[in-house]
Amino acid sequence: MLKILADENIPFAYHAFSSFGKVKLASGRSINKEALEDIDILIVRSVTNVNKNLLDGNNIKFVGTATIGSDHIDKEYLSQNNIHFADAKGCNAYSVTEYVFASIIKYCVKNNLKLNELSLGIVGFGNIGSKVYKIANQLGMNIKVSDPPLAEQGYDFSFSSLDEVLSSDIITLHVPLTTSGNNPTYYLIGEKELNKIKENTLLINSSRGPVVNNESLLIYLGNKKLDIVLDVWENEPEINKELVNKVFLGTPHIAGYSLEGKVNGTKMIYKELSKFLQSAEDKEIILPPVNDNNFTYDEKKSLEENLDFIFNKIIPLNQDYEKLLRISEMDRIESVLFFDELRKSYPERREFNNYIVKTNNEVIKKKLSSFRFNIIT
Repeated sequence: MLKILADENIPFAYHAFSSFGKVKLASGRSINKEALEDIDILIVRSVTNVNKNLLDGNNIKFVGTATIGSDHIDKEYLSQNNIHFADAKGCNAYSVTEYVFASIIKYCVKNNLKLNELSLGIVGFGNIGSKVYKIANQLGMNIKVSDPPLAEQGYDFSFSSLDEVLSSDIITLHVPLTTSGNNPTYYLIGEKELNKIKENTLLINSSRGPVVNNESLLIYLGNKKLDIVLDVWENEPEINKELVNKVFLGTPHIAGYSLEGKVNGTKMIYKELSKFLQSAEDKEIILPPVNDNNFTYDEKKSLEENLDFIFNKIIPLNQDYEKLLRISEMDRIESVLFFDELRKSYPERREFNNYIVKTNNEVIKKKLSSFRFNIIT
C-alpha cells in the first residue's frame, strides 16, 4: 500500500488522498528527512522546502504542492531524480483578488477616494493579475499593467513599463518569486523603485515576501508616506516586527486562504496524483452552505462605503491586522510560533460568489457582478 504524507493544513487531505493509500498528516514545518523514510507520496503547502536536503535517500515518487507558488520546490532536483511534480496554479486566484479589492476599498474609505478617479498599476498578468484587471476595468479605474515575460512572448496586450506602473495611485504585485532569468522578481521593489512611487500611494504585496525588499521599505516609510498592505513578508515566519507596526494593513499570508481556494488546491493535486497513479478514483468534496449571506445595497451611501461594509463582513482585514500586531510584543520564538498559529487557526472564509446583494440600480448591478456576487432585485 502506498504511504502518503500530507500537510495537516490541506483541507480534506485525509478524505481525498486516502483513496490512494495510507495517509499521515503532519505540520508543514515539521516535515523532515526522517519523516519521509517510508513515504511514497509527499503533498505540501508553501511552508515546506522540498529539495535535496529533504528528499535525498528517500523513495518519494510524487511531490505535490497545494499552492499556486512553487518557489519552495527545487523542481530541477525533482526532474533529475524522476520525481513527478504537480502544483495548483490558479487554485486561490479569486481569493487573492478579493483580498486585494478589500484592501483597496479600505484605502478609498480612509482617504475619501472614488474608485473611478484612481489609477491602478498591476505587476504580473497571470491568474490573479488578470482577474484584478477585469474587475478594475468594470469599476472604471485607469489601469496600467507590467509583465515583461508575457510581453517578450508576444502576448496580445498593451503592457506598460514597471516605471509607468509605479506612477499609479494604487500598485498591486502578482508575480512568482524568481531569482534568475531575464526578469527576476527577487527584490523587484527595492530602494530605487520605492523612490519612484509618489507619496500616499497604496502598495499591496500578496505575492511573495522577497518581491519587496522589506528593509528598504522600512527605511522608506521613515521618510515618506505610503499606505502599505502586506500579506507576505520576508523571512516568514520570522517577520520584521517594526515593519508590522508601520503598514496600513498586515496579515499573516492568508490572502489566498478562502475555503474554496484551499479546497481547489486539494482537488487539483488529487487529480494530478490520480493521473500519475493511473487511477480511476474520483472523490467528491462538497462544501457546506453559507449562512447569513444576504446584503442590501444602500443607495444613500457611495459604492465604496457599500463595498467596505460587505467586504468587511467577509474579509475582516482590520481584525486580522489587530491580531498580527500582537506579534510586536513577543520574543522571537513566540512570534514565530504565533505567526504560524494565525495561519493555522484562520477563520473559515468563503468567496464572494456565495453571497447575495439586493439592488435595483442597473449600473451598480454590473459593478457588483464583476465581483461574482449574486444579484437580486
